[in-house]
Amino acid sequence: MRIKIYFFGKKNEITEWEQEYLRRINFRCKCELLPLNQAGIKDDKVAKEKEAELFLNKISDQSFVIAFDEKGKERNSIQFSEWTKKQLETFGEIIFVIGGAHGLHQKVLDRANAKVCFGTMVWTRNLVRLMALEQIYRALEIDGGSNFHKN
Repeated sequence: MRIKIYFFGKKNEITEWEQEYLRRINFRCKCELLPLNQAGIKDDKVAKEKEAELFLNKISDQSFVIAFDEKGKERNSIQFSEWTKKQLETFGEIIFVIGGAHGLHQKVLDRANAKVCFGTMVWTRNLVRLMALEQIYRALEIDGGSNFHKN
């Protein structure tokens, strides 16, 4: 089982907290945090389109893609754990994508097999990365029967 998390930014943005979550997640499942170059263009439509091309060229047609999007489905941690386990068992690999400063292009949202959100507020990609890693870790710990998750 494998999880890839793509984000628009630089590798040096990955914090010690994120590295610690990756270390913990990798105990149960191979997980990678993969930076993609930001478009660096102020025109949000052009930037999102360039970033979409970059991401879509990194994945295969068979990839199961989950986009973080404020209009996505909200799940509690137990629901997310059950859902993530099912996707990993079905596909073997799941790919998460976090939008850049302008969000995700509609092409990416259309390509995504699922969309998830952390509520309707807008979060920076740095916070979404950390929250995603925490929830993925929590999901795997719930599934593994640890006492990490408290109800």
